[in-house]
Amino acid sequence: MTEAQNPSTPLTVDRRELQELVRSQLQVLLEQGNLPGAKALLVPVQPADVAEAIEDLPEAMQAIAFRLLGKGEAIEVYENLDTTIQQALIEDFKRQDVLDIVDKMSP
Repeated sequence: MTEAQNPSTPLTVDRRELQELVRSQLQVLLEQGNLPGAKALLVPVQPADVAEAIEDLPEAMQAIAFRLLGKGEAIEVYENLDTTIQQALIEDFKRQDVLDIVDKMSP
């Protein structure tokens, strides 16, 4: 049996391929509304790779993906994000906080 036919032979992918795989799977899961699946996908991924995946997502999905992270991981991922993405996330969080306050005030 050749190495390609042996199911126990681990596949090897380079870092860029892994990042693209994570990004594409993350986008599909978010489009499907499968937040638990998206969160589970990110658990074993290194923060720098999560940051790359988030940066490559459509803008509307970036904050959603970032909010799936635990506090410690979110800090590490945030530090690896491009400054323009960091600023966009902060603005999105501010808007969401304002909306939450208005919702609580509404009768």
